[in-house]
Amino acid sequence: MKKNVSGNSRLYFGIKCVLLSIALIILSGSVIYSYFINHNMGSVDAWLRLGCAVLVIAVLYFEIREYKRLQSEGVSEIYKEKDVELDKLNKFRRLVDKNEFRYNFQPIVNAKNGEIYAYEVLMRTADDIGLKPLEVLKYAEISHMLYDIEKSTFFNALKYYKDNIDKFGSKKIFINSIPSVILPDSELAKLKEMYADISENIVVEILENDDDDDNTIAAFDNLRSILNCNIAVDDYGSGYSNDMKVLNNNPNFIKIDMSLITSIDTDSKKQLLVSNLIKFGKKYNIKILAEGVETKEELAKVIELGVDLIQGFYTARPGNQVIENIDPEISEYIMAENVRLSKFDQEERIYEASEGEIINVYNLSLEKYSGVYVAGGTVRFIGTKNQIVDMIIRTGEESTSKLIFENVNIKGATQTTVQVGKGSKCEVMLVGENTFNKEGIRVPPNSQLTITGDGSLIVRNNRNRGVGIGANYEKQYGTIIFDLTGSVSVDSSGDKIVCIGGGEKGIGAKIEVLGGRVSATGRGISVVGIGSASGDTEVSISRGTVITKCIANEAVSIGTMYGTVNISANGLLDLLTDGERIVGIGVLNGGSGKIHIASGEVNSIIHGDIGTAIGSLGGRVDVAIDSGRVHAHSEGTRVCGIGALDAGGTVQITGGIVTVGVLSAEAEWITSNAGGVIIMGGNVIMENSGTIHPVNLTGEELVLYRMDNAQSYNEKIQSGESTYMYRAQRDERSGKLCVYVPERVRESIAQRIAEKSRKTKEQEDVARVARDLAAGRQVDEKDIESTHPRVTATAPKPAPAPAAPAEEIGMPEVSVPRIVPVPQPEPAPEPPAEQMPEAEILIPAAVQQLVPETEKPADIPVEPDFNDNTPTITF
Repeated sequence: MKKNVSGNSRLYFGIKCVLLSIALIILSGSVIYSYFINHNMGSVDAWLRLGCAVLVIAVLYFEIREYKRLQSEGVSEIYKEKDVELDKLNKFRRLVDKNEFRYNFQPIVNAKNGEIYAYEVLMRTADDIGLKPLEVLKYAEISHMLYDIEKSTFFNALKYYKDNIDKFGSKKIFINSIPSVILPDSELAKLKEMYADISENIVVEILENDDDDDNTIAAFDNLRSILNCNIAVDDYGSGYSNDMKVLNNNPNFIKIDMSLITSIDTDSKKQLLVSNLIKFGKKYNIKILAEGVETKEELAKVIELGVDLIQGFYTARPGNQVIENIDPEISEYIMAENVRLSKFDQEERIYEASEGEIINVYNLSLEKYSGVYVAGGTVRFIGTKNQIVDMIIRTGEESTSKLIFENVNIKGATQTTVQVGKGSKCEVMLVGENTFNKEGIRVPPNSQLTITGDGSLIVRNNRNRGVGIGANYEKQYGTIIFDLTGSVSVDSSGDKIVCIGGGEKGIGAKIEVLGGRVSATGRGISVVGIGSASGDTEVSISRGTVITKCIANEAVSIGTMYGTVNISANGLLDLLTDGERIVGIGVLNGGSGKIHIASGEVNSIIHGDIGTAIGSLGGRVDVAIDSGRVHAHSEGTRVCGIGALDAGGTVQITGGIVTVGVLSAEAEWITSNAGGVIIMGGNVIMENSGTIHPVNLTGEELVLYRMDNAQSYNEKIQSGESTYMYRAQRDERSGKLCVYVPERVRESIAQRIAEKSRKTKEQEDVARVARDLAAGRQVDEKDIESTHPRVTATAPKPAPAPAAPAEEIGMPEVSVPRIVPVPQPEPAPEPPAEQMPEAEILIPAAVQQLVPETEKPADIPVEPDFNDNTPTITF
């Protein structure tokens, strides 16, 4: 419209100039003719002059009136604008002459994953120049310098791109080009020579302009051929960029103009146009880019329509710095929208993976695949840890496979997320942070799953009776091995669930923890953390850490609800069980088996109505503790620390530090109605004034012997015809040492303590007298006689009185022989101490310091009196 108005103004002005010129010519011609040729003016001549005069006056009148109108509207501003224009023109020339161009970079975002795909180079100027891009093009056209702008743009942009290739990476760069000014072959050859290594990342945009002619089309084909670059049609739908431009230039990209994108979420006509263009692009392998996306709603709609790329203020604004990523929230939203839209296709499509293949589960999901089948071999799955993708992964039957998961976040929409084939061996290697949702890994009987790697896996099983790792509450499971340095966490909820394990183990199946950190959290009505719901269970924890938290009406952290258990523990176990009828480690309802704690540390805490921390309720489960540290804490109405409330097998403790705490109206610390409680070693501490009634292996009753100040206890105990070595170490945490020995052993130790106290007193007296004599202090004869003979043997004899001089006594001088001291013989050795039992009892350091080295007796065992602060028993 502005173009037509401008043309009409110029036409009217030209007509007025022509009429005024004709009138002036006729008028002046008539006057000259009359003066030189015919002095008499005729009527025709008069009318002609009058008409010309009227025409001149009319033109002048309208011009004067127009001038007054302009003057009343501020004609002075016109001249001011001329000054501004001149100033801008000068700045433009300076911009080009000194190459003072600046450039901003606006990210172009992948509409599928929210990552930056490319950057558009946008020309800018410094603040002191202050010209907008369209003004630069305006003055370039006025000054016939469009070629200079084109050349500067290409050379400057590509230089910056290559100099900062570490920031751009492999991302493309979009450069605007002026169709009417294409660089000649010589300049293109220079660009190719300088930037051949990055040419495939160059995209040249054809700016909006009049319809293309044959020369322009040929020029762009030549540019693409020489530079090996891509071509993009810009501003499609703006008026200049139309279907013919697309067909003529055969572009790699089509950029939809902002006028078609604005309010596209509510404009069905625009949606239809864009949708058709997207279909055209997909058919001819042309990527479609939506420009000017400025709202979340517009973003959602163009993603739904299927555009390939997005550019706009909502995703990322232009800046003078190259950014690596857009706002994470927007990126995650883009991914979430794509995943949501991919679910609309209900057709199940399974992708068959090849040996050694790397699969991006997110991209596979966008291609409408719902599962992956791995016949065998090694397949690597990579994903985006913050975006959940619906995907089921199966391995072949009777196969051997290795699945590597790297930052994968997948969900089995209707089935278990990862399914090991029947009779197969499958290794799952974890890299980075991985998450399986809805269900975890199905391990059928006669199959084996080994989890390795230094990454992590979180299994969120929130499907009722779903699979954590193994099988569900009713099905059999195969062998499950954790041999990793990373971590696996299973979080399950539902009516009846097993976090790791299943209904019952298959033939020869077991659960092993060889390393890493394994966590099981279960919430429901009937819950098993690690083990079986209703069948036999074999669990071996040789290294690593196992943590459970099971909350349910009926709950078992490690073991089984019904059946036989075989549990061995050598690592670190930290178990919390909460509910009405509960067991920390063992069998809940009847059952049998054994629990063997060979070393490591086991902390089992239960809170409930009826339960036991380690053992069974009503079953015959043998509990053996050889070493390590065991802490069993039970709170409830009727609870037990270790053993069984109503039946039970044997509870045998031969070593380690065992601490049992019970808070209950009907409390049992360590109990077994059937097999008894046998203690033949270990530091066994009962908290909360707890009492137990243990025996040794021969059935001899044992009594508690508190040795709170002792470091350790080590003694060979004879019981009937048997002999066993009792060893115990003080608990550094509580400072207690509690052993259980026969009463006669306690009495024997008490006698040895009394004898040792007497000998200790004698040794102290010997040392005291010896020190006094050595220092020349007065010592009572009775003290010397009452002490050890060594004191009198080593006591210095009094020196003889000096003889008086002979002259003083009136006698001749007599030569007195010199008395030479005779060396005293070494004291006789101490008679050997009475033979003591095997317990080794050291003399306190305070006593040792009082006796000189030559006076110290041999190591005589000393037993403490535990009612005062006397010496303590130690190894």
